[in-house]
Amino acid sequence: MATNGIPGSPAKKMRPDRSTAPAALGPPTFDLDTWASNYGGALLPLRLAHVAVYCPSLARQSLTLAIAETRKGKNVELYVRLCELAKQLGMEDLGASDGEYVARQQESNRRETVRLEGELRGYKNNLIRESIRMGQEDIATHLMSTGGPLPDPNNPQSVHSAGFNAAYQAFGKMRDYCTTPTHIASMTLHLVYCALIQAVSAQQLGLAAATHFNSALANAGRLRTVGVKEEEQVKLTPIASVATGIAQLSMTYYHDAAHSFLNTPFDYHTLGTVHSTDFNRSVASANDVAIYGGLTALATYDRTELIDKVLGGNFRPFLELEPHMRKAISLYTTAKYQACLDTLRRYYSDWRLDVFLGGLASSLGETHVDRLFARIRQKSIVAYLSSYSEVSLASLADTFPPLTNSPTAMEDEVLHLIHLGHLHARLDVVNGLLIAPRSEPRAAAHAEARKMAVEIERSLRLRLMRVNVSLAGLELPRSKAGAGTWGQAEAVGDAGFGD
Repeated sequence: MATNGIPGSPAKKMRPDRSTAPAALGPPTFDLDTWASNYGGALLPLRLAHVAVYCPSLARQSLTLAIAETRKGKNVELYVRLCELAKQLGMEDLGASDGEYVARQQESNRRETVRLEGELRGYKNNLIRESIRMGQEDIATHLMSTGGPLPDPNNPQSVHSAGFNAAYQAFGKMRDYCTTPTHIASMTLHLVYCALIQAVSAQQLGLAAATHFNSALANAGRLRTVGVKEEEQVKLTPIASVATGIAQLSMTYYHDAAHSFLNTPFDYHTLGTVHSTDFNRSVASANDVAIYGGLTALATYDRTELIDKVLGGNFRPFLELEPHMRKAISLYTTAKYQACLDTLRRYYSDWRLDVFLGGLASSLGETHVDRLFARIRQKSIVAYLSSYSEVSLASLADTFPPLTNSPTAMEDEVLHLIHLGHLHARLDVVNGLLIAPRSEPRAAAHAEARKMAVEIERSLRLRLMRVNVSLAGLELPRSKAGAGTWGQAEAVGDAGFGD
């Protein structure tokens, strides 16, 4: 099965297992046509397919746009898979594939592949490195636009050289023919983009995507040190930061992802096309960066860091593009936790329909946005309780409505936080109270003062003993390592100056 489209045969892979996947989402706050116009490239049909699977109210509209977008390109296999998805969602009219278009496009793709391979062989015979590099890039770009060849059903190993994997390998072969840092930068950027497409495709097929995200992360790191001129590196650095953040987010390294997004220069939103790739449209817009960075920072940074690095740092211009995210962070920093969570919940459907935030973070059907929301809620509860020595579960439930209808939902959640070590308190189940451990600042200060007094007295005794030994014309023996036997000195000091 090629990893270049939507889950296909068998049918059970077309839709997520509803026993583990979240319930169907309600309509988002954005207009689908306007939202789709912000994106382009090979990821756009996959984004629309993700919306169709998880949002029934937009399924028909998103699949209509996805099929129309796919027919503009050359990826016949993706077109067929989208039609299969439409059939499984009960849209028979959209599910009827155009056999004439499929046959015509497949023949056109085959002819183009043969032509490009012939040209590449000619370049290799002539031993012109620049021509070979350009020919290799042409065939890699063609493979990515067509989705690559299908795997041989009789050879299970062929899956590694089929689909978008073939395009990734073709881009990698350019390395031997790159003669300048600019060539290497172009190749590395293509590898980053292709790896992200591979990862999203694998996720939608129900396959492991960690390897592809690791590839994107490694190549994004190389993109920072390719040795190009400063004016060119200025364009590559924002792309490297965003690609790194997306890969870290998708691998659940949320704190690292927040750091990467927060360090993205705001020039990212005006970069345009760099080495034939418009990352702002093809992968993540500046608005997406604001959401990714805001959520990961809110889930992992403390209040001081949020004020200094997010609201007051270089990331602030990104937040201006998404005022609701800036508002949620501001509410958290001013201890208005319920209002913060309510603001985030209003946009849950929007973020759940994002192809990266909505990706699965575990085998239990938990997505990245679900996990981030859970962390933000936990942080809010812990911060809220830090101001009180005793809180009733009833008042806590009023401030943080339980996530389930179970009568013990709040109690179970608090116990879970205590067991994880996030909350230092004890639960009085009989009286329905959460009691923080009592601290005695005065007793602690007295104990610390006594400890310091004992240490100072011991140090003075040792110094007096050393002075007396020196005045008596004696010399303390040294250990083999050359250090004085301070253990003996301490013993002598305690014996000579004891009470």
